[in-house]
Amino acid sequence: MTGSLFARLFRARLSRLAPILLAALVAASALTAQNQGAATAKAADVPSYKAGGTPIAIPPPASDLVATGEDDRPMMEVFVPDQNRLLAAFVLPGDLPRLKSGGDDILSKYSLVEVPRQGEFMDLSAKDFKDLADSVGQQFGALLDSSTKDVEEELNRRMKTLNLDDPKISFDKPVQLGSFFSKQDAFGLGMIMPVSSKGSTTTMVGGIILLRVKNRMLFAYLYATYKDQETVRWVRKTSEGWADAILAANKE
Repeated sequence: MTGSLFARLFRARLSRLAPILLAALVAASALTAQNQGAATAKAADVPSYKAGGTPIAIPPPASDLVATGEDDRPMMEVFVPDQNRLLAAFVLPGDLPRLKSGGDDILSKYSLVEVPRQGEFMDLSAKDFKDLADSVGQQFGALLDSSTKDVEEELNRRMKTLNLDDPKISFDKPVQLGSFFSKQDAFGLGMIMPVSSKGSTTTMVGGIILLRVKNRMLFAYLYATYKDQETVRWVRKTSEGWADAILAANKE
């Protein structure tokens, strides 16, 4: 199967992307203090994971999130759709003991990096990745080839239109926030979505990142409990910084 065929196959499955993103979420209750800094770990300190036999360095998305160890990582598999394979997971340090004990406490902030099982060992060209990003952007109302300032202004406009901080607003279905950023080998978008668990519903903000790293296709997800519009801005900024950090850590 060629990279172009993989690209066509993936585009054909985009209509199922939103349900997959929802299936990857876990209910959460409270947003912890948010750190605006993106990952800045030195290359030598960044853990490496194999995708299609290729080692890929994946730093944490923020300084307050830590990588789960190999023994703990399988506990995060419940958040991963069957068609993907989990490479790395990052959680708040205080959540690690609960994961190890098998507790069912909810996570307020976490991130995942996954690889598509069907295309894990396939090379993805820069053109194929751009085609994928364009297709996703068209479905999610992205601002393709826009500057960071344009994206920020559009995000602010959408949040104002949605009146997200109105206490009467109820998020009973996913709300697409459109593009967070679009650049070579990285494309990010955002969603706000309700997550129900044990009779209660929590609103989550999700940053979804498509990455081309060493010719491998990766999906990265960053989730935080929605507190106010600053949560959306934090997820957008941190998602972009994380994408930049992953690409920088794997420069050849």
